[in-house]
Amino acid sequence: MRGSKNIAAIPWALEEVSITNARQRELNLPPEASSYLDFSDLLTGYRQSSALMLAHDAGVFDAVGQEGCEGPELCRRCGWDLLYGERFLRCLCGLGLLRQEDTRYFLSPFAATYLRSDSAQYQGKTLAFEKQLYRSWEQLPATLGAGKRLFATEEKTPEELEQAFTTYLGSMDEAARIRAKELWDWFPLPATGGTILDLGSGSGAFLADFLLRWTSWRGIFCDLPLVIANNELHRRLAGIEHRISWCGCNLLADCPSDFDAIPDKSCDLVLLSNIIHCQENAETTALMRKAASKTREPGLLVVHDFFSDCGWRGALYDIHMMLNTFNGKTYSLPEISEMAVACGFCHSFAKQFRSGSTALIFARNRETLPETA
Repeated sequence: MRGSKNIAAIPWALEEVSITNARQRELNLPPEASSYLDFSDLLTGYRQSSALMLAHDAGVFDAVGQEGCEGPELCRRCGWDLLYGERFLRCLCGLGLLRQEDTRYFLSPFAATYLRSDSAQYQGKTLAFEKQLYRSWEQLPATLGAGKRLFATEEKTPEELEQAFTTYLGSMDEAARIRAKELWDWFPLPATGGTILDLGSGSGAFLADFLLRWTSWRGIFCDLPLVIANNELHRRLAGIEHRISWCGCNLLADCPSDFDAIPDKSCDLVLLSNIIHCQENAETTALMRKAASKTREPGLLVVHDFFSDCGWRGALYDIHMMLNTFNGKTYSLPEISEMAVACGFCHSFAKQFRSGSTALIFARNRETLPETA
């Protein structure tokens, strides 16, 4: 199917977004048809998160490893009382994180993928970052009353700033590597070669995954100079760095920068992944204009993010932005489509992925939209 509808003209119904989240569908049912289980799961979600965090911090998943571990030995390694520890291990089995065979415990495929430190998709930094966010959510009542961000606005030492930045970038990289695979596995490549401009590249996960797949393409890594100066970033991208140009700039600033050196309408694909939610409407509108200015006439503009009208995750992410940024928000699909149309990108389609994120692909002309996967 060719997704070529002018989304500015659609009474928005997410016609081309694959919504698969069962809980979202159930929560939208009339109250008399809703399940009490949905209410209970929503109310007690903190219990699952607390159990996950504690098990990870105690070293359960590395201790079990590939070979499994006897219950008493596992409790001893974690410093737990045997009786209470065994009860907690059975809870982890109930949550699908472990499985038990007699007295021995093994990792579930889920835990082996995301929770064992030697896994390629390990989410350790994400867990550490999320734990920091607990404190910001405690500020929700005061934030709603004040109408501004209150959490973590005090001055930090250079060491604290560096540690916070490292944790943040590491967390973003762990999530981005998974979401990049989702996006590019599905993405219908429009040409055999060209240039991709990644605005707000972050850890480089989206750019790296793209360039490793399509070796005839070149990439432009665009982010703050502080991000580009990160040694770990260059180590991860070493194998493809010869195909990457670097653009260190503040995309929200109007002053001259390296961004100006990128010729107008020179890029075949421009990506804005998980960046539009960091600022308010005027700044995001300006960012969309900058992205459009570098996109070739037949090129594609891709916005990948969480959206407020694509399920409960996008709605909660908006509150996360309220608490942890000065003016960030999650946008609705129509809001971003209107910005794109104002830049001349009048045709698009959208795709929601299993991880909960959504990609909007924009083109100036209907004929240049690729076939959907």
